Amino acid sequence: MSKHIQKLNKFLNELKGQEAKYTVDVAEKLTKIYGADRRKRRPDTFKDSSFLYIRSYDGDNGTRPFSNIPFWNSPDIAISPVSQLGDFTTTLEAGKSYDISTRLHNRGDLIVPYPKVEFFLTDPTLGFNTTVAKFLGVSQLPSLLLPANNGEAHFLYNVPATEAGHKCLFARTFSFSPLDKPFDLHALDPRLDRHIAQKNLNFVAQNTAYAFNLIHQPNANETIAFMPLTRDQVYAIQHPNMRSLKIGNMRNTELLRSIKIELTGKTKGKLTQQRDKAGWSFKSANERSLSLDRQSSLLKQTEAIIQNVYSGKSNFADHKKDLQAFRDMNKSVEKTTMQITIPDFGLSKGTAVGFDIVNINLINGQLKGGITIIAMG
Repeated sequence: MSKHIQKLNKFLNELKGQEAKYTVDVAEKLTKIYGADRRKRRPDTFKDSSFLYIRSYDGDNGTRPFSNIPFWNSPDIAISPVSQLGDFTTTLEAGKSYDISTRLHNRGDLIVPYPKVEFFLTDPTLGFNTTVAKFLGVSQLPSLLLPANNGEAHFLYNVPATEAGHKCLFARTFSFSPLDKPFDLHALDPRLDRHIAQKNLNFVAQNTAYAFNLIHQPNANETIAFMPLTRDQVYAIQHPNMRSLKIGNMRNTELLRSIKIELTGKTKGKLTQQRDKAGWSFKSANERSLSLDRQSSLLKQTEAIIQNVYSGKSNFADHKKDLQAFRDMNKSVEKTTMQITIPDFGLSKGTAVGFDIVNINLINGQLKGGITIIAMG
């Protein structure tokens, strides 16, 4: 090592020492100054980092991981035809142009200049991965994102014939300066990563066929269930299309239990399905892939790492080796195509009811994905 590098390292260590001492000394002085008068609020400690996130639900402040909260109807993602801005939809028509807007939030202390947003489109899907979706492109916020602030980024999408129909959209935000990015390249899991959000809401006529995909590991043990939504839960989604519909409570929930799931595509591995009390169970087996026990271990380890990072005990760079196995697991997933028939709920024209298609990974008992269906008369 050259003398210049040695001197530089010594100088950097001195600066780090001064910073550490300054942080302690100032904290003690502030305690004395503001502790004497309880009416004065002590200033928060400045953290030289940003905190980018997209909300997955109302009240979301970016803290991860979270459990047992439906996350597939982000209030920060909206799609509307360019010719009718504000007429939001998730059903795309070939040949039309759509504006995709995403609201970004910054809960950190650093300004984020022009944060970027990536967009991914797929057919309605339970679980998600970049390897099985169409990458639409990248946009950015057209301004600085100040601390404790938010702003909208927009993306123009011209729909080709191959991408028409009911769609699921994912948005993923990031910044390189300051560095604020997702910790996994392939997995798009809003429950684990605050940079990612999803819009998976479809308006479908009753008594019609509806196709969707299940994204899963080659070895998998999961369930799919159909859960009724109350009138208030449907309105809480705050979609403008609700204004033209009379939403009601589902009177006959037994119709959901009678829904049959049919596999409509080829599967790579050995996949079995069975109806049970909760809905439908699906098991996939592949001897060459990670075992269920190993997957369970990696999921628990990753959640523990995320909790440590958000509590300030470490950062993702400290866990690079530990996270690599989790990232490797997400490089190869399988897509199984399914179809159901939306029941005839006896709805008249202009009325609707809602239900969720819910996917649970039995390895860790967590919600893995979901689709909200608004069945219309």
